[in-house]
Order: sequence, then structure tokens, then C-alpha cells
Amino acid sequence: MIKRTVTIFLTAIIFMATVVMPTFAEKGGTQGNRPWMNTKLSAEKRTELLLDAMTIEQKMQQIVISRFNENNTGETVVINRRGSSKYMNGVFEPQGTLPGCEWQDTGRQIRGIDELGIPTIRMTNGGTGVKGGSCHNDPLATGLPSTLAMAATFNRKLNNEAGRILGQETRAFAHHVMLGPGMNLVRHPYNGRNYEYFSEDPYLTGTLATQQVKGIQGQGVQVQLKHLAGNEQETERWTMGVQVPSRAMNELYMLPFEMAAKDANPASVMCSFPDVNGTFACDSSELLQDALRKKWGFKGYVMSDRRAIHNTVSAIKAGTNVELDWAPQYYTQAKIKKALDSGQITENDIDNLLRPRYIKMIEFGHMDKPFSKFLPEIVDAKVNGASARKMAEEGAVLLKNENGFLPLDGKPKSIALIGVDWFAGIAKMSPRSIRVNNENVVTPYTVTPKQGLENVIKELGYNTKVTYNDGRDPQAAAKLASQSDIVLLMVGDTPGETIDRQTLGFPAINQVKQEPLIDAVLKANAKNTAVILKTSGTVLMPWLNQVPAVLEAWYPGMEDGNAVANLLYGKVNPSGKLPMTFGAKAREAAFATEKQYPGTRQDTGKPGGPGPYGNGSQQLIAQYTEGLKMGYRWYEANNVKPVFPFGYGLSYTTFKYDGLKVKRVRGNKGSLSGIDVSFTVTNTGKVAGKEAAQVYLTLPNEAGEPSKRLVNFEKVDLKPGERKTVTLRINEADSNHPFSYFIPKEPDNLANWADGVWATADGKYRVHVGGSSADTPLAKDIPLNFKLGKK
Repeated sequence: MIKRTVTIFLTAIIFMATVVMPTFAEKGGTQGNRPWMNTKLSAEKRTELLLDAMTIEQKMQQIVISRFNENNTGETVVINRRGSSKYMNGVFEPQGTLPGCEWQDTGRQIRGIDELGIPTIRMTNGGTGVKGGSCHNDPLATGLPSTLAMAATFNRKLNNEAGRILGQETRAFAHHVMLGPGMNLVRHPYNGRNYEYFSEDPYLTGTLATQQVKGIQGQGVQVQLKHLAGNEQETERWTMGVQVPSRAMNELYMLPFEMAAKDANPASVMCSFPDVNGTFACDSSELLQDALRKKWGFKGYVMSDRRAIHNTVSAIKAGTNVELDWAPQYYTQAKIKKALDSGQITENDIDNLLRPRYIKMIEFGHMDKPFSKFLPEIVDAKVNGASARKMAEEGAVLLKNENGFLPLDGKPKSIALIGVDWFAGIAKMSPRSIRVNNENVVTPYTVTPKQGLENVIKELGYNTKVTYNDGRDPQAAAKLASQSDIVLLMVGDTPGETIDRQTLGFPAINQVKQEPLIDAVLKANAKNTAVILKTSGTVLMPWLNQVPAVLEAWYPGMEDGNAVANLLYGKVNPSGKLPMTFGAKAREAAFATEKQYPGTRQDTGKPGGPGPYGNGSQQLIAQYTEGLKMGYRWYEANNVKPVFPFGYGLSYTTFKYDGLKVKRVRGNKGSLSGIDVSFTVTNTGKVAGKEAAQVYLTLPNEAGEPSKRLVNFEKVDLKPGERKTVTLRINEADSNHPFSYFIPKEPDNLANWADGVWATADGKYRVHVGGSSADTPLAKDIPLNFKLGKK
């Protein structure tokens, strides 16, 4: 095939004068020869009419993420980034369909077909702010806290609000799809993308992700859950494989996706990089057909991660509907035509790839009213900023507060704010994509830690001076600490996409060494130091016993300064709970051995090493030998006390649990359908506070579970002395299978990991209620038989 390159130089940029062609529906509905634009027909019928009208070449063009200078045949046109769009030599160029868009090739758009009324679909990357779409001129967008912080809120409404903000601002940016939320589990603390994920627990992850999906899609924007599945590390992510026992796959790593797929009706899913139990995820019928579509009833479409397809025919047969890449690698017209000519695939297979995506486009209104302009007027930055601050406040976890060191008051006359610029000098944002330089969304404003402290000090009428030291000279920082009444030491980590953390300590940032800084400051004034952690999860703190207070703030986002200061001064009572266990060692639990993480090399016949194509090494395989014993399940099963358990978090007040009652719930025909768990929470302290009450369930012995599991939670807001009775229902039919366990058909055959059934044990269940996985003062046994009354 002959390749032609044409360079186009443009001397003028005309955005707002660009003519936007109306869609067929806007011109009057069904007249002409495009009956699929008849809005009175069902999405399914319209899709079939459209597919019947398309050529095979058009269909092939619609299953790839297109560069606007690539026509999927190998013929390339090089264009100016700010070029205006037009057809030239049969190639659609970028600009013209979206006035004001300084087009950039992120490889996140599916080029439309104007003559068929199919609009260009633009996607933006998720999920803590809108950035990285098809327009280089990123919009002003809310800088939300990291996903871990939002999970630590244990607050469904706040996560729905996060989704609303993401959906609204994606829509205002005239993009159709939000690539997120990320739903992989925090299997170990080294994962470079843990800050994008919710939790080590599948129920917490699935519940809060479902809320975010509903919030996003409620704004008319399609969600894309990611990354299905086994994407729990970044080391050699393009070539590595995972070996996950069937029960762990179904009960842990697949469960959040199943919950969201069933409860939130997401438009799409992104299949992941890893070689999952012998087959790469985007080529896996076991994953994308047997589990996702047949068992869960998923009706949306699947897009690959970038460079995650490994075989054209396998991916098409598995149902990877769209190939994500800078330009198609496996869904090229040449490869697809070869597969068609050989009979390996049929045109109907291509139709099967297009059908669910077109149905979703029609259901979301994107076919009939494509986003043709920016709508910044629909965004209220003040309202969204207030929500971001509340998320940061409710997500922060008070890990230690000896002798009531916090909250601060007006007595101290001097505060030393110490820490490298990333954590103590500027608002700490969640990293974006492969960058680890604190770059995030383009926010309307940010609040630095010093600004936040001074805001609160002024508001409360205190006379306290805040002095900042960036830690470049540890001895100067130590001198400031020794001369100050209070020291606020802000330290953190530097995770990022494509790389895992190299240490569970505190790495150097821009040549500033944090570990010597910590040692120097604590030597100077440990007894008056509160440490504020801005991390992606577990860190090792050998100095923990030296300091009176530790606050985990995660990455608080653009309202960092206000949120942290409000917490430190007690304007807001901390109520966050850990969504992961903080362990004591660099190697324990699911990351105890190299075999578990990052894996060992095996001669699988597949390439290994970094990069999409490897470097000739044998394939790196991570073996999930811990099975179900991951996160708090491992600590409980092995009777190991972590530094801070899952679900843990202190408050400036105290809470008491009592009055546990468990009641059976009957269905319409009298058969057992679940239980109601009731208990009372009392604020026994002197200030108002919120408590995330957690309900766990231990299954009968026949289930072979290593520990209790989280099955529900509710955040209760209580005034001093106030009592509230909480009643939470747990249904057998809930999407998280709370009473059930997975029985593999072939336990030793990893390749058929999805083949099996969920079974509900009859016998004695134990209900646990409390403030963390390790602190459940209420417990009650109840015999349950779900088979009685059922045929």
C-alpha cells in the first residue's frame, strides 16, 4: 500500500466563525434517505438500519480510535495542530466540528462520518478532573481529591456528587465519554496508580464507583469503567501476566466491576493490559463474553487500553468493540480484510462490535444532538469547589491524636510549616497520566497549605504566625522547628502511571530528600509536631511513636489548604476511614514475596520486559498465591495486627455502638431474602462528629472464607450526646453476593476461571458491627437457610 504524506501549513485560525453543520435530526428528522435518524424508532431498530446502510470500509473505520490525520489505510496526512478541518484527499482533518477547540491528538476520539449523520466522539481521561481530551485548550475544571480520598469518605452522596462534577464538566468541554472511574483493587501499596482506585475491598469499591457512574451518566456523559481486569500493578504492564485463582478473581477482583455493571448500567468498559490467566484481557472471551456479557448481562461496549490488543481475530471474537491507540495496530483495514477473506471473521462480527456502541450513542442522545460547542456556562466553579473541599475534608483520616494534640487553638503564637513544595508549598493534586510532576487539571484556583492556615487563623481571630520552609536545607528546617510552638510537617510520595513505587518510605522530590528532613525536624521538636501525609496509601513510619498526631490527607486537590487547615483547627471534625490497610513491613500480605509482586519470569512463549512489545525477556508473571487473603482478610486470617486496619479513622469525639439486632427478611413467597441489621450509635464526646459505621459478615465454615467481609456501611452525623439507630438491609440478591461464595467448575484450571457458580451456604452466619475491620464490638450469630421455600 502506497503511503502519501501531505503537509498543510495554515496561516490563520478561525474558531468561532467555523460553520457547524446541523445533524440530520436537527434538519427535520426522517426525511431523505437516512431512516436511522428517525427518533421515534428504538435505539436497537435505528442501529440495525444504520448498519445495513454502511459499507464495510465505513464499519472498519468506526471500530478504531482515529488520529484525524490517519485514514485507517496507512495513508497519512501531517497537519498543523491548530489546523481547521476539511476533507482533503479523502482524509478528515481535525478542526471545524468544534469551534474554539485547539485540537490535539490524544488518540481519544472516534472520527465521525458526516454523510451518515455519525458525529465524532470525543473522550477525556478520568477521574479526578477533566483534562486530556481532543482539545489542547483544556477547560477550567474542578481539581478533586484523589479517588482514595473519595473512598475514605465512606459517603455515597459525596461520591455521587464527584460523578456529577466530572460529568457536568466533561459535557461543558463538549466531550462524550469519561474514561473512568478506575476500579482495580489496592492489592498492594506499590501500585503506581493506587491513587486512581478506591480500595482494597471489593464492596466499598463497587458501591462508591456505582455512585460515581450514576453521577457522571446523569449529566449525559458515557462512563468507561477501567481496567478489566487484573491490572493491580504498573511494572511491565504492557507485557506482564497475572495468575489469579478462580475464587479470588470472582470474589475480589471482578466483583466491583460486576456490581457497577449490574447497578449503574455503565455505557462502556476498558479492557486491561495484563495477560489474565493465559490470555491477554482484550483478547479474552472468558473475560469479555463469559463473565462480562453472559453472566452479568452487560449491554455496553468495550474499548481496549492503549496497545492492549494482541490478536486481531481473538479481540474481535472476544468483543473488544474499539481499539484504543494513536492509530490502529490490529484493527487496520488490511488485517481485518485478511481475516474476512480467510473466513476467520465475518461482517456480522464487525456489526457486533458496532451495535452496542451505536445503541449507547442513541440512548445518550449523542447521535441526534452531538456536542457542537463548549458550554462553560453550565459549570458553577464556586459550588463545585465547595464540594471538592468537603470531599477532601471527609476523606482525610486522623491516624493518631495523642492526648488531644489536635485540634489546634489560639494558644500557639508560631507555626512552622515544613515540607517540600509539592506537599507544603502548593495544593497537592492527583497525578495525571504518566506525569509525576503534580500536573493536573487547569483549575479556576488553588489554595496552598499556608493560605489555608492563614485563612482559618484569621477567621477564628487568633494571633498565630505561619512560617514556611521548603526543606531544601534540613538543618534550617530543624532550626525553624525548634523555635516554633507547633510544627506541621507535610510529607508524601510520588506515584505515577507506567511505574510502581520503589519504596514505602518518602522519596526525594526535586532533589530534596524527605527522609533526612523528617529525621532532622523530629529531632528538633517531635513532641510538638503533627505530620500530615499526602500519599497514595501505605507508608512506613518508623518515627510514629515520636509524634503526637498524624493526619492522612491523601492528595486533597485544589482546596488542599482550606480542607487541611479546617481539619487541623477543628472547624471540621475528621471522619475519614482507611480504604486500605496500613501494614508494618515492606513485604507482607499479598506482597510478601517476589512471586506475588512484581512477579517472576516464566517461559510462556510471550514477550516480556517493559514497553508495549517488551525487550526479549521472558514474561513477568505475578502470582496471586494469597488467593482470598488480600488486604484486611490476610491480617485477620493470619492474626497479624497492622499499624492501622482497614476502615480505621479517629475523630475529635468518641462513639459507642450498642443494641445490635438482626432480623430475617422474607420475600413475596415467604422465602428468606436477606437480613436487616439494626444498631445504635451514640456520640459520647463533646463535639459533633460523623462516624462511618461498618457491617461485616462471617459466612458458615463450608464457604471457606478467610475472614469476615464488608457488606454495608452508613455514615452517621451526630451532635454531642446524640443517639441514632441505624438499620441496614443486606439482600441475598445484592450484586456483591453478600451471603455467597464462588465454586469454580475446575479449580485448578486457571484458563476457565469464569466457569463456575455462586453458592449460598446454609448455617450459622455472624454479623459484626463497628468502626473498623479490627474493631467490631457488636457481634451476633444467626442461622440462615436460603433454600427453604425455594424450588
